[in-house]
Amino acid sequence: MSLPFRLDSLETDRLLALSDGVIAIAITLLVLEITVPEIPPGSTVAILPELVAEQWHEFFGYVLSFLTIGLYWVLHRRVFVHIERHDRGVLWLNLVFLLFVAFIPYATGVFSEYPNTAFGVSFYAVVLALTGLSLTLLWGYASRKQLIEEGLASRTVEIQAIRFLVSPVVFLGSVVIAQFNPTLAIFSWLLLIPLNAVFESRLVASIEDSLTESQTRPQ
Repeated sequence: MSLPFRLDSLETDRLLALSDGVIAIAITLLVLEITVPEIPPGSTVAILPELVAEQWHEFFGYVLSFLTIGLYWVLHRRVFVHIERHDRGVLWLNLVFLLFVAFIPYATGVFSEYPNTAFGVSFYAVVLALTGLSLTLLWGYASRKQLIEEGLASRTVEIQAIRFLVSPVVFLGSVVIAQFNPTLAIFSWLLLIPLNAVFESRLVASIEDSLTESQTRPQ
């Protein structure tokens, strides 16, 4: 009975296929949340550009969620680049991550409809934060259970974990800010750009150091 289980733990193609499929569908659903404006009775088609311009919050929510889901896809891919095998814990934690990813289009709709309210901003930020936290838990579980590739330095594992935490921390911080100023909370999300860039550069440097050490280590 151990052989089939061992083979199952090494098979990740279906897990990744499901993940990519859910993420792709979530991204596609984002654009379906954008409604086509209707020209009011008695008005001409000349008013259409103005009606489209009034939907700026829907376009903003679409672009923001597209980029955020894209970022989480990149981070999810990074997780499974290093995971060599999995167990039931990895499977269920990955499903939790997909649960939140699939919910992002709805959260985007709430945010797009109420972008200037504390609830609209907070609800959206909490959903994105929970999505990032689930990915952080997945990485932490896999590293703690030693399911990641051998030779990956502990410093690299730690930097990776911190990078996964960046997005949840920023989004949860914006929830507090939104109670006083929803617009400022939205602008605080821009911190994700430099923070992710900093930790990505540190991660790359750490991985390169690990490779250098493994190549110079006596056989």
